[in-house]
Amino acid sequence: MLYLLTTAVLLLQQPQEPSTLRFPDQPAQDALEYAIRLTVDMQRKELQGTVLYTFAAVEPLTTIRLDAQHSDAWRVQFTDLAGAPLPAEWQDDHVTLTLPQPAAKGEKVQFRGTMQGKPIDGFYFRDNRYGEPMAFTDHYSIRARGWLPCEDHPADRARFTLHLVYPEAEEAVGFGVPQPQDEVAEVPRGYRALDLAGTAEIPPYMFAIVVGPLARVHEDGDPRIVDHFVYRRDVDKAKVALVHDAAWLRQMEQTFGPYAYGKYTTVQCPTRWGGFEAPGNVQLAENLFDDPARGVGTLAHELVHMWFGDSVGYSQWREVWLSEGFASYFGPWLHAQAGGPTLQQSMQAMRQRWATSFEGRTKTIRDDHFAHPDAALNSNTYPKGAWVLHMLRGELGDEAFWKALRAYFVRFRGTSVLTTDFVAAVGESSGQDLGWFFAQWLDRVGCPELRADVNAGGIDVEQVQKGEPYTFWLRLRWRDGAGERVERRVRIDAAKVHVPVPGEVTDLQIDPDVELLFRPAR
Repeated sequence: MLYLLTTAVLLLQQPQEPSTLRFPDQPAQDALEYAIRLTVDMQRKELQGTVLYTFAAVEPLTTIRLDAQHSDAWRVQFTDLAGAPLPAEWQDDHVTLTLPQPAAKGEKVQFRGTMQGKPIDGFYFRDNRYGEPMAFTDHYSIRARGWLPCEDHPADRARFTLHLVYPEAEEAVGFGVPQPQDEVAEVPRGYRALDLAGTAEIPPYMFAIVVGPLARVHEDGDPRIVDHFVYRRDVDKAKVALVHDAAWLRQMEQTFGPYAYGKYTTVQCPTRWGGFEAPGNVQLAENLFDDPARGVGTLAHELVHMWFGDSVGYSQWREVWLSEGFASYFGPWLHAQAGGPTLQQSMQAMRQRWATSFEGRTKTIRDDHFAHPDAALNSNTYPKGAWVLHMLRGELGDEAFWKALRAYFVRFRGTSVLTTDFVAAVGESSGQDLGWFFAQWLDRVGCPELRADVNAGGIDVEQVQKGEPYTFWLRLRWRDGAGERVERRVRIDAAKVHVPVPGEVTDLQIDPDVELLFRPAR
């Protein structure tokens, strides 16, 4: 058993080689900035734009590779700064550009791209549920390349600026903080312009724009919260829900560290997701406010992403639990503070949902055998990821847990990380070697399956799942012969553990406070 456990720990701590990754980035090049100028034509349902690219050569470069798509309807070209075309070799969904001259290690490389026509993917012209035309991005996970040639990978963060020209009858919101108007730029009649600049680096999938017939909903409590953007017919419902962000921002900053994005707002649009964590301008599903609870749980989940998933991101798609697992845990934690279900109730619901899921019985949290990164969003990376944090809290105790999570955030904010970085940060903060803990919960399929029987002299707890036994804390609660409640928290680290109990045991409860991810034995 010791050999198998040690091997699992070593596998967790060993970084994957880039050649084995299903969706690798380009380690020899580093995107520094995308300066985008974009005109949105709502009538023709077309875009016209340019991008000034700034890359750094991590190694000597003769070419730059971008994830990109083009077609007869979506035309993409590249030139150097003098306007001379760059040789471009297109393959599948990427393009390789040959530089006019080799770039030495550490040198910056700049060039331009132009795009025009009907985007292939990632940027959509679509009517909302009330039949009103809208234009919006919906990039997750690898859809940005369908209109914006870029390094479409979570590991490569860059700065974004945007000069957006859009119809004057519409509202527009996008990534970044509003900037002074570009007085040099000419704006066509019937249009207006919005200039935005990001205050932090993000990967392209997080960059977001929404244009449409939106109404504004004001929220008090924090000057960084700008008016929310919702459908005009949903204003009354939205006002009920959009009242908690100031308190949540304050709680997250006090607990983990500073907010990174300068402004915060939400925007309703026809996104394919229930919500998308676009930094500073979260996108919300069209029907979010229809629920009697008005989507407050989703709003809390998405706000948590501003810290975990956005500010501290993940550098491989298979590590998405570092985003969704964290938001699935701290989102209910915030929601409970706003009058929602208790954290215990939320964890119980997630345990029940995960226990019956396909992924819960067949895959690990960090599995990467998927044909598309979207498939990494599943019951393991959401509910089980949240449960890993819940059990880590039980393993460390509250004080050490909150200290470790803050240390992790402060150390890695503004970067994209691996699970090994999180494991190391928790170990350094707590002074404990928890490799065994993460190995059994992240890189093993399933969970303990438990049976508890009352026998003469005590309680027998048995793990009946296939494979080696797990190690965990288990709370037991029962009534003694006098009818008094008795409780004990015991360490389970073998297939069968006997808990000595003098006297009578009745009304035995396993895990009464919802602290362990397990299944009852069948």
